[in-house]
Amino acid sequence: MLFTTEQLDLYRRDGYAIITCPWLEPLTRDCLAAVAKVEVTPDQRGKDGMGNHARLKPQMPESYWSQLDHSLPFLRVILHDEIVELLRQVNADDDIYMRNGGINDMAVGHAVAWHRDYDWDRTEVMHYFTGGRIANGCLRVVPGSHRGTRDQWKVVIDKARQEQGIKGEPRSFAAEVDAVLPGEVSLEVEPNQLIVRSTAIYHATHTNLGPRSRMMSHFVYREHEADDHRFRWENYLTPVLLDALTPKQKRPLWLGREFEIAEKFKPERAREDGKVSWSVI
Repeated sequence: MLFTTEQLDLYRRDGYAIITCPWLEPLTRDCLAAVAKVEVTPDQRGKDGMGNHARLKPQMPESYWSQLDHSLPFLRVILHDEIVELLRQVNADDDIYMRNGGINDMAVGHAVAWHRDYDWDRTEVMHYFTGGRIANGCLRVVPGSHRGTRDQWKVVIDKARQEQGIKGEPRSFAAEVDAVLPGEVSLEVEPNQLIVRSTAIYHATHTNLGPRSRMMSHFVYREHEADDHRFRWENYLTPVLLDALTPKQKRPLWLGREFEIAEKFKPERAREDGKVSWSVI
């Protein structure tokens, strides 16, 4: 699975693309089955300091990570041969590594405010494995907004908020929907589709008005020269999970290779050492 030259040009221009993957259907069913095994009620969940869990319990207080983020059903999507080949193409690098994935589990009534992940243009993949619709809080993007400075886009966003009576910046993962921006589009997707987007594109979500939390797994690969490692995967993935992966799936994990954890992730690593891991579900 590779982009054609025309598709790649459109992705570069707009900052996102949607691809349909028939091979995703059985893997998505496995992801949903894993959720059914571990989902909890709000009173069982405990404190969620990050605000990104509704049905999934954080592995430890204040943790970004649930039991599922890099569990086997989700790694079989994240490390799928077709995905890896596509991201090698987009990164123009045969030796990319998978930095991390993660699950956003957005509660009913909640939304995410307009933001840009980074100022540099990197690639992120999003899998709305419970489906993404306007009614359950699908992604909103402004095509082309991966170009330009934050200051430029802050003017646009602040103006829209003022005109629409929104005071200040709405909180993400809360019951506060953000302003409608000029040119924004809603990316409604099926569970067998993936959104490939720039980390610099401005994005938000609609409010989840569905009966249950809306879940999305997203993941980032980086080029081999990037000093952006978040994990040594052998410290986070159990032996039984690693044994279930193929040699091709293991290659982007850089198992046993020498590299440093990025400085910005070292406090997280120290806090979670021995307390966060992923396995077969």
